[in-house]
Amino acid sequence: MDGSSRGNPGPSGIGIAIFAGARQSKPIQEISRYIGITTNNVAEYEAVIHAMRWLVQAKKKSAIIKLDSELVYKQVTGEYKVRAQHISYQLKRITLLNRNIKDLTFALIPRSENKYADRLAQKASKKVKISKKIFEQSKLIDL
Repeated sequence: MDGSSRGNPGPSGIGIAIFAGARQSKPIQEISRYIGITTNNVAEYEAVIHAMRWLVQAKKKSAIIKLDSELVYKQVTGEYKVRAQHISYQLKRITLLNRNIKDLTFALIPRSENKYADRLAQKASKKVKISKKIFEQSKLIDL
């Protein structure tokens, strides 16, 4: 799974590739969703939350969630504390969802091993076109 933000904050998306087993090359399901204007960290957390929601809805009792964000990985596993209040809310959502999954493991993987989910997240973050406005101060000042 992966989160993507074009700008920080900017248009953001999540990408989740769900595989039935470790050796499978094709996912059984793909999730690519635009989530709005936000930061990359929020997008990464939302990808974890959406992956966990899928596991709960599919009644899966064990899974490995692979992510390439070291910060999110270390916060979710308790190695780092969460200081930002909006991120602590996301961590609370993860904790609540985790109650419904018997055996959940988080695995930190290199970005090079997360290309599938990255493509899905990038695709979702590009669903909104950003207009490049040129700032013209003269139009704002009444001379």
